[in-house]
Amino acid sequence: MISDQIKEYINSVNARLMERFDNREKLLLMSRELIRYCGETISLSHRGEKERALKRYQEAIKKSKEIEQVVSNFPELLYGDVGTAFQELAEASVVISMYFGEKLNLASDIGIPDTYYITGIADSVGEMRRRVLELLKEGKNQEAEKTYRIMEDIYQTLWNLEYPKSVVPGLRQKVDALRRILEETYHDIFLASLRISSDNVVH
Repeated sequence: MISDQIKEYINSVNARLMERFDNREKLLLMSRELIRYCGETISLSHRGEKERALKRYQEAIKKSKEIEQVVSNFPELLYGDVGTAFQELAEASVVISMYFGEKLNLASDIGIPDTYYITGIADSVGEMRRRVLELLKEGKNQEAEKTYRIMEDIYQTLWNLEYPKSVVPGLRQKVDALRRILEETYHDIFLASLRISSDNVVH
């Protein structure tokens, strides 16, 4: 009977489904840990705490590799928080390289998909804006302008990636947001240069 065949089939896949469910729950927890490690890496970088930032970054890479092992067995679970976590790791990689001159780990170096690495690069520009504002506050306008030029280069590079949404999901929206970030940052640098000019006139 057809119902017997269906029942037999369901019984045969139930164990695999349960295993997938258990690994999904495990991935959610691991992904949240990775996101936290990456956030702490970025925060420590902004504060100039190199040793702590590098240590946390290495912990993030280790956690990412644990996630990759699970995903290799259940590739269908690579979505949502897992993708976001990989994206955060890419962002942390760019930020820690920018602050401390470390070798930039690319997608192949840390074992994450290119699509998430690319969108992570886009997100890192927001952290670069934060760096520019810190430098302007400290009166380091030339360093701020140097960072701004990096932001421009990244924007132009990503803008040239004319792929459909299905190839690099979310990239177009991020690139559009980058344009606004660049405009705001340029305005901040311009105002800072005006302040310096007026101070020079006064003195």
